[in-house]
Amino acid sequence: MEGRPEVLAPGGSLEAIEVALTRGADAIYAGVGSLNARVRARNLAPTVLPAVARTCHEAGARLYVTLNVPLREEALGEACRVLAACHLAGVDGVIVRDLALARLCRQEFPDLAVHASTQAGVRSVETARRAQEAGCSRVILARECSREDIRRIREALPDLELEVFVFGAMCFGVSGQCLLGEATSGRSGNYGACSQACRLPYRDARGRDVGHPFSMKDLDLLDHLEDLVHLGVAALKVEGRLKSPAWVGCVVAALRRALDRPRPGLTPEELEDFRREVSVLFARPRTDAWYRGDRRWGELVDPEAPGHRGCDVGEFRVRRTPDGPVVRFRTPVDLNLRDGLLLTVEDPERPSGRDFVPVAVTALADGDRRPCGRVSAGRFVEVPVTERRHLLAVAVHSSDGVRVRWSRVDRPLPASVRQGIPEPPRFEEVEVTPRQVRAVLFQGRLRRELAEDLETEPARGESLSEVHLERLFGKARYRIAPGLYGNPSHLKEVRRRLWARFREEADREVARLATRAEVRLRREWRPPVEDGDLLRRGPAAISRVTGMPPGLYRSPGGTRFEVQEQGATTVVRLVERGKTPEIPIENDPPSG
Repeated sequence: MEGRPEVLAPGGSLEAIEVALTRGADAIYAGVGSLNARVRARNLAPTVLPAVARTCHEAGARLYVTLNVPLREEALGEACRVLAACHLAGVDGVIVRDLALARLCRQEFPDLAVHASTQAGVRSVETARRAQEAGCSRVILARECSREDIRRIREALPDLELEVFVFGAMCFGVSGQCLLGEATSGRSGNYGACSQACRLPYRDARGRDVGHPFSMKDLDLLDHLEDLVHLGVAALKVEGRLKSPAWVGCVVAALRRALDRPRPGLTPEELEDFRREVSVLFARPRTDAWYRGDRRWGELVDPEAPGHRGCDVGEFRVRRTPDGPVVRFRTPVDLNLRDGLLLTVEDPERPSGRDFVPVAVTALADGDRRPCGRVSAGRFVEVPVTERRHLLAVAVHSSDGVRVRWSRVDRPLPASVRQGIPEPPRFEEVEVTPRQVRAVLFQGRLRRELAEDLETEPARGESLSEVHLERLFGKARYRIAPGLYGNPSHLKEVRRRLWARFREEADREVARLATRAEVRLRREWRPPVEDGDLLRRGPAAISRVTGMPPGLYRSPGGTRFEVQEQGATTVVRLVERGKTPEIPIENDPPSG
């Protein structure tokens, strides 16, 4: 809709891209190779980039590629090759952290829009102006920006597009400057290998378990969509390149519905339905505190548990049987055998007095206690559990019905993309003469005129026509010398040779553009300060969260941090590195 912000979806996998396009995303952001802040995502190979860009464009969507890590010298050539590949493939824009890369794009690849990544730390008029002066047409604002921060930047720089995260995970430290992972495991989030030190359990100076004091709640600004539209925001971004395709589809569908009506937003009933289903797919406690200008630790952090909480079922009863307890509740979503529940139980050993226990639904009965394989949403269900501790709450932790519903795809990518096989170029013009086929081929922004020899003979019956050639070369403009016969197998061989030559031309053009760009980039590039050096010189993290209990915190691997509040920020300093590497947890750090 004219004047409305674009719905920008995470493309952490081919399946997520397909689902996002099906659900109406206006744009997709994805990584190519390893130079992006999400190396664990299933990033795109350069060979499939043209096909992905074409599929997005045919769905009416744009494709942005992330290049948002600090650029070391050994990565300069790869960065330039990715930029050249993006340009030729028809990608719409790139998301960069290094402003030298932004300036290079404007000079060497002006067809690519340049967006300053949230990793660049844009959170004020001054930092936004710096990005604009470097050639960025859009800035992706840090998640910690408040409504007033957004308004000030919008008013001061009316020609600069603003992109705002509206749903997904958040960082404890300010965007692009967290060294907690480097300190605990040597794996840096700034280079895309976040080990999620903020999600680990910690102990205080006396050895007492204090839970997960750095674990941020998830962001949810769906109550503020109308306000964001009135602020003139250009894009509403969904975090989640490591989330499931179903989760992506559910969030994109909600945003699409909210923006496709005269007054942006969802009704209370629609919001309730959305939050129920997305919670089954993945949920932590959520907050809009940053947007409201609330920086309090208690509003932004949930120290109990960092993982998936599911959808709370509300009221429930426990029936005791000789075989163990049976939980009875009205299921908020379709529940099948082999789905999952999350039980909240009393546990005096934990700081919160609670523990979370996932259980599989291995038996299921309806409200009349009749065994069944499925119970529809809104009906009573009984599920036997083995947990003997006192139950405080029950949540649906997984539902195959919900997953399948939001995983549906009606815009599949070409099958060759899944195999990493380059999609062949398309034919724009084809001319057949007695001795030759001359063709104009194109893919993305690259066009080439090529010719191949072809032996023909006078037609004894029906001569070559557009109908014959369309079966081999597709829709194109045709010029065919009259009265010719061409052997179909010979024509197929000509097509194969034309495709092969076009790919060779594309490879040469990528190399030429990348070499030229690298020469220019090296003149301006300055080496980044390595994370290890930054950690020796300064804090492990600076956060805009305030009110966190100060003191010493020790990770499971023995790394110790000191937390102090300084003015309007919280500073986390490394005191001592641990002796053992931290064990990574399966979770979803926020992407930029």
